[in-house]
Amino acid sequence: MNNKNIDDRKFLAWLTFALILASLWIFKSYLHYLLVAAVLGLATSHLYTALISLFAKIGNRGLVYKNREVIAAFILSALFLIMLFGPLLYFVSVTYEQANNLDLNQIRQTLTEMVDKTIVFLDKIPFVHEPLARLNKEGLSFIKGPAIEALTIGAKGLVVGAGGLLGQVVWILIFYFLFNTYGRRVLRFLADLAPMSYEHEKYLYRECTGTVAVVFYGTMFNMVAQGIAFGLLMVFIGDYNAVYLGVLAGFCSVIPIVGAALIYVPVVALELLAGNYVNALVILAFSWIVMGFFIDNILRLIFIGSLKKMFGFEYTMNEILILLAMLAGIASFGFWGLIIGPSILALTFAAANLYSAGIDK
Repeated sequence: MNNKNIDDRKFLAWLTFALILASLWIFKSYLHYLLVAAVLGLATSHLYTALISLFAKIGNRGLVYKNREVIAAFILSALFLIMLFGPLLYFVSVTYEQANNLDLNQIRQTLTEMVDKTIVFLDKIPFVHEPLARLNKEGLSFIKGPAIEALTIGAKGLVVGAGGLLGQVVWILIFYFLFNTYGRRVLRFLADLAPMSYEHEKYLYRECTGTVAVVFYGTMFNMVAQGIAFGLLMVFIGDYNAVYLGVLAGFCSVIPIVGAALIYVPVVALELLAGNYVNALVILAFSWIVMGFFIDNILRLIFIGSLKKMFGFEYTMNEILILLAMLAGIASFGFWGLIIGPSILALTFAAANLYSAGIDK
């Protein structure tokens, strides 16, 4: 009889494993969205728990209390909808309109003037005179042909890519809502299946959620703060669509290393081309001091520190490793690799620590 029970358990284990593989195959088109939604759910699990506790204090028999999990999941999904989908939709619509109204002759003239002024500015250096003369000749011929075509194709590709990202956001929001609503039950079920102690499971969960939360909240803070700051700067500078450039700077700020420089460097170049040297200096100084240093290195750390005290999450992974994980995640998963990469690396280090040191967290 005991052998029969053992055989039954082995059969059920293999059957469950096979059915899980079959389920993954069925949902293979949505695995990317499921993974992103799951990581986002882990990143905001502290906020979700805080909302649940808040609704529990309202009463123990009311409608809000009975549906607190669904309401908390809906609130978090709505916040994501406002913070990501709204600005992204605005960016796609404005970019599509601008791409359809591109004046190729004006672009060619502007690029030609930029090359000419750059050459005049650098021509005073003796040893670069001949290379600059050659660049002047080759650069102008390039601007008249391939550069314009590449710019047009790039603008259209940007709109198509952003439009595809909109569709991804919709699916991710749906799965994110479901993960928040039923995530605790799923995690409890997986914890029962895993052949580990409760302390080890708790350690893995704490390490993964702590690292992902730091990356996620820091990225979102950077995106919002730098976008608003650059948009307000463009309001005072004038002659620009401040909202559009602010949204664009916010999205670009999440890109490691280069960040919002993808936006403010071209704006500085346009100001120099127009002869507005004071504006160019103000934009450059503001971008470096306020956005690059104050927001990214001071306000972000204060914000994360406040959240750590409020929600009690911790992380032990090195900042350089987090940066490398973000870069690797972007290369493997695209935009959403910003949080997928650090989460995988954090879970890997946590599991390795448990295995190598035999710690009992």
